[in-house]
Amino acid sequence: MESLFFNLNDTKYKKSTLGYGITRVDISQGLLYFDAKPLKKEAIFRLDFVDKMAMVFVIKSGVVALKLADEELLLNKESIYIFSLKGEILDIIFNAKSEVFVLFVADFFLKNYISSSESNHVNLLYSMVQNSLGLEELCSYPLDDISSYLVQNLLNLDESISLLSLKAEVLSLEVVAHFLQMLKFNLDGFKPQELELANRAKELLLKDFVNPPTIKELAKLCQTNETKLKKVFKKVCNSTIYGYIQDLRLNRACYLLKVEGYRVGEACRAVGYSHQGNFAKLFKEKYKVEPSLLNKIPFIAK
Repeated sequence: MESLFFNLNDTKYKKSTLGYGITRVDISQGLLYFDAKPLKKEAIFRLDFVDKMAMVFVIKSGVVALKLADEELLLNKESIYIFSLKGEILDIIFNAKSEVFVLFVADFFLKNYISSSESNHVNLLYSMVQNSLGLEELCSYPLDDISSYLVQNLLNLDESISLLSLKAEVLSLEVVAHFLQMLKFNLDGFKPQELELANRAKELLLKDFVNPPTIKELAKLCQTNETKLKKVFKKVCNSTIYGYIQDLRLNRACYLLKVEGYRVGEACRAVGYSHQGNFAKLFKEKYKVEPSLLNKIPFIAK
């Protein structure tokens, strides 16, 4: 048995065709995805590897079956599933007309991001993958707008741009981070109504964090009152609404500065800040570096 993640000589961004309308894209060592467009007929892909990994299935349409020995598990449309897998022969069966995104994350990739913080979501998933006894479903939930948005950003990446590998990894890490947060939400046992309200608010903020609605406007859009919205949002997201908007803005600014080559003033205005001094202060508090110095260091840890 070989490795799913080490069978390529080139460790940079690479796209290959698996047939039947399924594309494999290797982002970096330990991180890759399958993109299955609406298929004309059933397709089967066998995972026969020694790896310990996490798998995320984002099923927009159709049905996917996972077959392990004599067991078969059906994954339904408009759903997201997160699994751990450890050294088993697994058949992934995409039925006709399926449209599916599958993200594969190796345990050694996750290990790069574990920390001493007990609240680190990466630690949680890494532990689950390490302790997996084969194929284990970690959680499942309905397909949400945020997940769709982040996955489409990755799938629609312009492959003619410079720094393609870096940009692809940045976008894929955003996808991984979101799925890790959803995994944590499910395991923490929040009420369905609380998750629905918090996710609705996040989706609305994600669509326009440069000019976000006021809390009063947001509560009206979510069909609730301000007090309940702030309380539930803080409970589920472990952040205030203002803090979440600020994180969205600063994360986007970091990407614009580091990857797109924006100047500080341009990035400041692009994410909705009117005062460059205030933006620079907030940016330094989050990333521990002045925004003007960002491109002079190799890596920034969030």
